[in-house]
Amino acid sequence: MRTLILALALTMAAMSAQAATLKIAAVTGAAGACHSLPGSAPAGQKAYYKHLATRLGRDIQECPVANEAAAAQALAAGAVDIAVLDPTAFAPVRAQTRAILTVRPTGTLNRIPVLVVTKAGAGTAGIAALRGRPVVYAGPTPAALGVPRQAVADQGVGPGFFSHEDVASDADAAAAKLRSGSDDALIINAGAWQRLCQGEHAKDNRCADLKVIWRGRPRAIKALVVRRTIPDELRFRLIGIHVALHLENRTAFAWASAWIPQGAEFEPTEADALALAAR
Repeated sequence: MRTLILALALTMAAMSAQAATLKIAAVTGAAGACHSLPGSAPAGQKAYYKHLATRLGRDIQECPVANEAAAAQALAAGAVDIAVLDPTAFAPVRAQTRAILTVRPTGTLNRIPVLVVTKAGAGTAGIAALRGRPVVYAGPTPAALGVPRQAVADQGVGPGFFSHEDVASDADAAAAKLRSGSDDALIINAGAWQRLCQGEHAKDNRCADLKVIWRGRPRAIKALVVRRTIPDELRFRLIGIHVALHLENRTAFAWASAWIPQGAEFEPTEADALALAAR
């Protein structure tokens, strides 16, 4: 009995030690065993690993992998906890992993949600049904035009997909074009849509005659991805640490965000930020 108790204690201790280690996939061109950083590691990497270790109270290990596809497979198998992936590497492991953070480049907007809206009585379902039809955007600004155009372009909606693209002066003017029949759909960011539809009272809905047929964001170029089995508490702590990293430790931030040129800050993101939404 005493032997059994000792064996259980040793097993639990080993499991605890494993759980107390955060393993980060590092694309080095060749696979290797996970290890603590050597003294010869870049200063930025050492600053980042030390920052994570201090905030999390865990050992941080680097796990060399050949490429992003290998990093994705290591995540899916539970061999590593976190990796930077692009859409191609993410696709095969979408069910086992989730994006948690992207990097916003300096001088650009974040990945704000975008809606495609039609009249409530229209039989349209999804962007694909709008091929060869006229649409209107809710203004000429980057948030009203640039981000929405990118969001639908990421769905395969390129030049010539719509028969005509109007750019209204603002959301109210765009909605008027939709209601008048000048255009068949309104493409608008979620914030502008909310302002357009809210009335004087909380229950007022100025857009009851309209319906949302598609909702999405511009697809992320790359994202920080974790395995779906990672504890929620650890995932939320990782998000909080990274969101503040550009303020708390510029050296660590510069190294950790180097996969996006001229990074300004980390931003939390949806689990499928690297995948295309249904059209």
